[in-house]
Amino acid sequence: MFYFMIFGFLWVIAFICAVNEFVVIVAGITWYYSDKEKPDDDGIPGDSDVSTGMWWSVRYHAGTLAAGSLIMAIVWLIRIVFEYVAKKMEGASGNNGCTKCLVGCMRCCLACFDRFIRYINRNAYIYCALTSESFCSSALNSFVLILKNAAKFGFVEGIASCFMFIAKFFVSILTTLISFFLMQVMVKVSSPYAPLLVIFLFSWMIASIFIEIFDTGANTILQCYILDQEVGLCDDEHIPRSLKKFFSEDEIKRAMEKDKVAQSKESLIEHGNKMN
Repeated sequence: MFYFMIFGFLWVIAFICAVNEFVVIVAGITWYYSDKEKPDDDGIPGDSDVSTGMWWSVRYHAGTLAAGSLIMAIVWLIRIVFEYVAKKMEGASGNNGCTKCLVGCMRCCLACFDRFIRYINRNAYIYCALTSESFCSSALNSFVLILKNAAKFGFVEGIASCFMFIAKFFVSILTTLISFFLMQVMVKVSSPYAPLLVIFLFSWMIASIFIEIFDTGANTILQCYILDQEVGLCDDEHIPRSLKKFFSEDEIKRAMEKDKVAQSKESLIEHGNKMN
């Protein structure tokens, strides 16, 4: 019973994280498809609705989020069990280098697998929010979409990673410097290096949580744009101007012309079927 409670606790934590990520995703989707020509009170083009993501996560996609969080909870449980077994192995073998190398390789593989599942879940949530498909089909279709546009996704991920690292670094350094000057004025310590290290680590962790929203938003907007081209909904009105500059306008025009040709072919086929 105790182990079931531990797994349930992990599942609840993973579900809360999934809902939080889904709300950010829906906010990005509502902004992408909003009217960006009308001026708003805040001066920022387009509107994003956070309450819509909260409502959708409870009313329409609770099962999808529960399925994704279940997979994450299982992965977390596997990592916890492995850490317990690894400590027992290291304690029994002493300072055996082969055992430490094997445990380190397994720990690295599990960490990579954890990040892979997180990435698949996030893109599945994006696809599900766009198409209202189930979790399995959303995960499969989003994975295929990423493979077909691997260069674009890789480029955006690279830029996002650079910006995220720079932002987290400057936030952590600035917080540490402010803490250092405050410590000089308010308290007297013999060596400020230990508390400053703790402050730097905590500020890095908090900055990582907030900056992760940027990465989720970038993937959401990119998948919205690519899915527009894939399903033939590419409309020049709701595409952000910055995204038009990021991707060449000729590419957008070719996509729109391709969509028009496909629609004309479908109308001709339907007309021929009616004539027959």
